[in-house]
Amino acid sequence: MKFKKFLIIFGQIITISLALLFGTFLIYLKIPGNGALCDPEQIMYAGTWFVFILLVLGILINSLNNYVKGKWKSYRIVSITLIITLLISSIFTRNIVMAIYYGKEKNVIEVENPQYVKIRLFENGRFFAYTYDASCETENIGTYKLSNHILKLTFENEKSKYLGTTYIIQSNNVRCLDCKDNYELMLKQIIDR
Repeated sequence: MKFKKFLIIFGQIITISLALLFGTFLIYLKIPGNGALCDPEQIMYAGTWFVFILLVLGILINSLNNYVKGKWKSYRIVSITLIITLLISSIFTRNIVMAIYYGKEKNVIEVENPQYVKIRLFENGRFFAYTYDASCETENIGTYKLSNHILKLTFENEKSKYLGTTYIIQSNNVRCLDCKDNYELMLKQIIDR
């Protein structure tokens, strides 16, 4: 009987630990600037979500079932709370961080020719840039300064090859002054001047 109890406890520890590991990894990727993935990594990312969801469902079903039976009630409450918090965090971390740390979006600059580039400027002077080409997506974060129709980006992480540091804004057209590829972006919201 002691061996069976040991196996149950060991199984719970392993399952919760795996859920924490996968959940923490998924939360990390949701933090702006950390979501740079290429196609092979996206398959692993989808697999991580699949395993994480299976673990979460298994833990929730097991914990609810045993809670109803009256087994280890306080542990079941803690595990249910932990798993639900982990699940919600892994889904909504980006939205929460964007709302708290970045604030209100001021402007969006984007183009899709042949790669997709989107730069979101926020009122607090921060930016979030997302680029995607045929196989990889990249996220960049940093601060910006806008004066006399010149937009200067200062990157906090490694800059994508499709982004530059200086852009000129003319009407709704935005042109990169120091990009390798010469392409025009479109301003999706009017900048208050």
